[in-house]
Order: sequence, then structure tokens, then C-alpha cells
Amino acid sequence: MSTLYLAILILFFTAIFRDALFFMWLWQIKEYRIDRMISHLKNDQSMNKTGIFYLFAIILTILLFGFPEYSSDLSLAIATFFVFAAIPTIIEIKDRSLRRPKPTVKIISIAIATILLIIPLSYLFIDKGEVAGMELFLIIFIAIPSIISTSVLIANPIFDLRKKDILRKAAEKTRSFKKVKTIGITGSYGKTSTKEFLFTILSQKFKAIKTEGNNNTNIGVAYTVLNNVNDNYDYFICEMGAYKIGEIKEMCDITKPFIGILTGINEQHIELFGSIENTFKAKFELIEALPENGTAMLNEKLRTKSENNKFTVGNINYFSINVANGIKVYQDRTEFIYKDRNFRLNLLGKHYIENLVSAIMIAEFLGMTLDEIKDAISKIKPNEYMLRKSVGVNDSVFIDDSYSANPDGVRAALDYLSEAYPDHKKIIVFPGFIELGNKSQKIHEELFTRISNICDAAFILNTGHSTFNFSGKCRFIFEKNFSKTANMLRKELDKNTVVLFESRGSGAVMKKIK
Repeated sequence: MSTLYLAILILFFTAIFRDALFFMWLWQIKEYRIDRMISHLKNDQSMNKTGIFYLFAIILTILLFGFPEYSSDLSLAIATFFVFAAIPTIIEIKDRSLRRPKPTVKIISIAIATILLIIPLSYLFIDKGEVAGMELFLIIFIAIPSIISTSVLIANPIFDLRKKDILRKAAEKTRSFKKVKTIGITGSYGKTSTKEFLFTILSQKFKAIKTEGNNNTNIGVAYTVLNNVNDNYDYFICEMGAYKIGEIKEMCDITKPFIGILTGINEQHIELFGSIENTFKAKFELIEALPENGTAMLNEKLRTKSENNKFTVGNINYFSINVANGIKVYQDRTEFIYKDRNFRLNLLGKHYIENLVSAIMIAEFLGMTLDEIKDAISKIKPNEYMLRKSVGVNDSVFIDDSYSANPDGVRAALDYLSEAYPDHKKIIVFPGFIELGNKSQKIHEELFTRISNICDAAFILNTGHSTFNFSGKCRFIFEKNFSKTANMLRKELDKNTVVLFESRGSGAVMKKIK
């Protein structure tokens, strides 16, 4: 084995290690859903550059197959190629930013299936010399996304059978409940915060349980029911997420909600739903599932849509931020008046009040007094799913909203910056959105206009948005590399600067800069 071939072998394994982990991680965060993966690949501009990199690999493979007599010259080109392919692995390991999946039974099964698919391919080239070995390395490098995707497609039906059995058992357990009642929460935004608010308030008087984190899929809900929910509780607060029609209905069939809260509807995930009408249909499945003696709590913005439908549930109510008066936004809290009572909410931004009002109204309906509710609200603190403030570099202010994002959430966070920090230099780190379909251009233009009117600088992590025309005082910097973004941002920071880290991706920049 020549020294050059050994170097190529080491570089190949270094590069393929990162790529394999990345694509398994990507499938995992997309919940192994083909529709979500396709949407990601369509909207992620960085995939264009990745595609060019794979094109070079294809060209080298063709040349190696077609002109084996030049293999010694091509081997240098192949070695150079794998050097560049391996560099991101080394950098990400050093920076501790290597993206890798969580070790689950399914992801381990996918990894094993991937290896088993590679083995037969390897037999075609084994013991045929170094040229054949380099051909194999290039083919595996090119094919690894497809091989992992094939492994996912093989695993999905097997795990779907297991999932159906789990969903059935959860539904059977729910039917056996005599005491605990389910409160379902869905919407395009505000689901998790509303769930946390309602749980904190109801726990002041009742024994309540909730779905944890953003565990809002059918299988996540089913596991919660099977492992945690029982008749020792009064209320089960169930967050329900969806990407297509029928998914919320499926969760309702499992949990049998008695109360339903619809927080609001916007263009979030519209590419997966297909249209805003389909989004409405999907979200309203919660209201359709409520019994005649149940209670529905809908955002006032949905009144017209609701009144155009006939639902079985008889008690339909509407909530709005407008029922709260005297709203005052401070850097560390928000204050407001509800039914002549003064409330203090230890969260950042007035947008939380709207969802809090829905929780207050449900608590009142369930028999809690305003004194009990007020005492519970005083205990609410920011968690990882909400806006959080910390001291940044050079005594700057960091606002962490990197858990997730939707257009309304970004608008609300920008409003908080404007209201709470009028005299500070304001910076946003924002990757933009995916899964907005044909609404993407319009929504991003509107958001970037708002950013340009509020912020002094904007670091946009998706370079595909650089074609927009911008006006206003804001400097827009387009850079997808997290480390480079962190280095540039660090130079901007002082005690009079506030930085909003908005949406997933921005959190990685914040970690690098701290």
C-alpha cells in the first residue's frame, strides 16, 4: 500500500464520518419524513454549494474509470479533493459543532442498514488494487446521502408497524380513564408557551401533567400517555403539532380532548400543508374533535373562520391581547391589567400576554380565582423555549430566541427589542425560514424590511437571501459559516449593544461567541 493511497484512505474516512453523521442527523430532525426532507433540500441554499462539491467527485470518478492509465496523476487530484472534504470534519470536531444524531434504536438501525448496503458495493472493488480502491472511495462519498436515505426508507415501514401498535395501546389506555381530562393545544405558533403557562397556573390548584418539551407528534403524545398519564391527575395538557391534514385528528383520537385551545394560524410550514386553507383545516381538527359538552378557546383572529364552520362543541370562546390593558414592557418583565387586577409576567415581550390570556380564561372556566391565577403567574420564568436574556461579550446583552421561530414570533421579538432597548445598538442573527413555499419571498421581504427599520446590523445565515433589496439604517451581512459570523459579531459588541439570536442556527453562533 503506497503512502499516498494510505493518506487518501484516512482522508476518505474522515470526510465520510462527518457526512454520514450529518445526513442521519438531518433525517432525524426532520422526523424521517420525506416531505420535510424534500422541503429542506429545496430551500437550503447551502445545498447548492454541496452539490458542486459532489459534482467534482463525480467528474473524478468518471476520469478514473475512463482513463485508468492516468491514475497516478488523478490520485494526486483525488487526495487534494479529500483534503478539502476532510477539513470541515476537523474544524467541526475542534469547534465541537459536529452535527450528529441522538442515539436511538431507529438511528442505530439506520446506521447498521447503511453499513450493510455498503458491504456488497465494497465487494465489487475489493482486492483489485489501489485504483479500484479510489474508485470505491469516490462512489461511496457520492452515494452516502442516497444510501442513508435508502436505509431510512427501509426502516420507516418497520418502525411504522411498531408505531401503530403504540398508538393503538395509547388510545385504549385513554378510553379507560375515569378522571383525567385532556386539554389539547395546537396552532402555528405559541403552542409550547401556552402549554407551559396553563400547566403552571393549573398546578396551583389541580394535579396536572403535560407533554414535555416540544414532544408534540403522534408518537410523542402516545408515549406520554402510556408512560405518564393516569387517573391520579386532573388534567393532561397535550401540545399537538402537525405538518399535514389528519395528524391532529390522529392525536385527538388518542387523547380524546375535552378542552381545545387554538393559539393562532399563520404561514408556518405552509409548503408542507400545501396551502393556508389546508393549514386551517388541519388546525381546526382539534376543535372538530371536541365533544358537545366540551370547551373551545380560539384566537380572536380566527373568529370569522370559526363562525363559518359548524362544530359539535357548544361552548366556543375567543381570546385576544386586547382584553389586557395598561401593558408596559420592561427589559426583564411585562406588566398588564386584566379585570382590574395588576399582573406581572417575568418574561420578555408583550406577545406572551396573548397566549397567557387564553390560559387565564381556561383556568377561570375550571374554577380558579384571579388571586390563585395571579399567584401562579408570578412563578412563571423563562425556559429554553422562550426569549431569554443573558450577559454577552463586553457586557453586551444577548437575547436568546434560538429554540424555534415562525414569522409572528420574529415580529414579536423585534418589537421587544424596539420597546425595551430604544437607546441600544440592535443586532439580529437570523437564518431565515424554510417550509414557507411560494410565500417565502413575500414573508422574508416583509421581515427584512422590519429588521432594517429596527436593527442597526443583521447577520443573515442563509446566503440565498442576499438577492433582496434593502433600505433603511441596517447593515445586512450574509455569511453561512457560524465561526466567521461569530468573529465578525464579536467586533460589534459593547455594553450599549443588544443582540437577538433568532431561530435555529443562531444558537450555534451564540455558543461560539461566548
